[in-house]
Amino acid sequence: MEDLSIADLKAAYDFNAMERKALRKLLKASSRTVDYNSNAGYQELMVIQENLYDALENRINSIEMIW
Repeated sequence: MEDLSIADLKAAYDFNAMERKALRKLLKASSRTVDYNSNAGYQELMVIQENLYDALENRINSIEMIW
């Protein structure tokens, strides 16, 4: 993720958020799941979100240090 620009990281983060929201809606409609964290697909999206957030935060921090 080091080669991605801030805009690319933000777009990926936003896309992941949309995917999580869609999965949550699907889980709610199909199985009345209340605990989304028990779903492997949802957990995977949460890990991706955490990684994207960390990469975005690191990129912003490195730019702030340059200024």
